[in-house]
Amino acid sequence: MATLKKLDNSRLEILKKIRLDAGKLGSLKPLRLTDLEIGKKLKVRPELLSSSVILSPNKPRTGNKYLSMYSSIMVIADPSASWNIAMFSSAFPAVTSPAVKVEFDPITAGKKHLVEFNITLHESSKVYKFRVFQYPTGNSQDISISGSQVISVLVNASTTSTDFGAEIMQLNTKAEACGWTFHSVKITSIS
Repeated sequence: MATLKKLDNSRLEILKKIRLDAGKLGSLKPLRLTDLEIGKKLKVRPELLSSSVILSPNKPRTGNKYLSMYSSIMVIADPSASWNIAMFSSAFPAVTSPAVKVEFDPITAGKKHLVEFNITLHESSKVYKFRVFQYPTGNSQDISISGSQVISVLVNASTTSTDFGAEIMQLNTKAEACGWTFHSVKITSIS
């Protein structure tokens, strides 16, 4: 694991406010879905999964697939090291709510896609609230989670649209001060 350069006082204060010790940054590890879990969500056997695309803070674009992050409080994206995270918190209100969005062209045209947001919640005792969007339909759902999680979004097949996407947007209030770390988003389809 690469050593993180010494953080300046303003960044240390931000970490303190979101209740994250700077020494623990290196130990933040997201949960990831297995091929079996992905297959169950897409309702196919794992061997029928198409190749996946992974986007992250240090690799936000691959072809026509790209990642957008809104109201992050800190991004550490060093392509030469293992640091590859963006931090968010409801404690720092902004013009837009803390959110991560991915837009992509289909991996397999006319097939369902599963979008997996890999995040770490900083305080397992708190309830984190997110609104989850799926495009092209624009459907949304409010969810509440605790502990480290994978937020997965099923993007239905469409024969009329070539623009697909998913988004998670934090709904916690400033007073709740819920901090979280985004690691990556993985898009998988059916062969």
